[in-house]
Amino acid sequence: MGKITAIKVQKNNKKRFNVYIDDSFAFGVHEDVLISHNLTAGKELSIDYIEEVILAEEQSKANNYALKLLGYRARSEHEIRSRLDQKGYESIIIEETVRFLKKNNYIDDYAFAKALVNDELNLKKSGEGLIKQKLLQKGISKEIIQSVLKELLDEEESLAACIKLAEKKLNTSYRDDAPMDKMRKVAAFLQRRGYPYSMIKKAVRGILSED
Repeated sequence: MGKITAIKVQKNNKKRFNVYIDDSFAFGVHEDVLISHNLTAGKELSIDYIEEVILAEEQSKANNYALKLLGYRARSEHEIRSRLDQKGYESIIIEETVRFLKKNNYIDDYAFAKALVNDELNLKKSGEGLIKQKLLQKGISKEIIQSVLKELLDEEESLAACIKLAEKKLNTSYRDDAPMDKMRKVAAFLQRRGYPYSMIKKAVRGILSED
């Protein structure tokens, strides 16, 4: 057992407090933990209760770190788990943080995937293959990927974007190349952008027919 003899606000963070037990510094806590565990001067604490407080503080740190990451940009569940793991948090803490984030709608892999796909389609004009690759890199499940692509991908719009990219490349980067070299290079470029061979073939044929 030990008695809390003082609680002092930390100098650099007014929301954190140093707790002293029997006149010696014991641990630091966020104000949320201080309140939730009713830590007040004069309170007697058992070893088990101190361990519970320290675990709650570790959980609070993990939650706040995750929220800080999400303040910079949206992230997938996999990204959050990876960053927490890199920080050295134990699996039990990581699981609880993910549960907290999901419960409060801070992370949602389906919404995250939809936003990423919309950006790739509308801003970057990426093809299906590249989009799938990026989603997998973010740890999005194959089921969600399939569902989101089915919802958002339109073959005619993808073909139009493919043709537009090809025309831009032909009129800029490959403008001075020989005709066959142009087509070979633009096909390779479109493949890197994630477009399937069948669509690339249609796009190139469409441009050739215009010529």
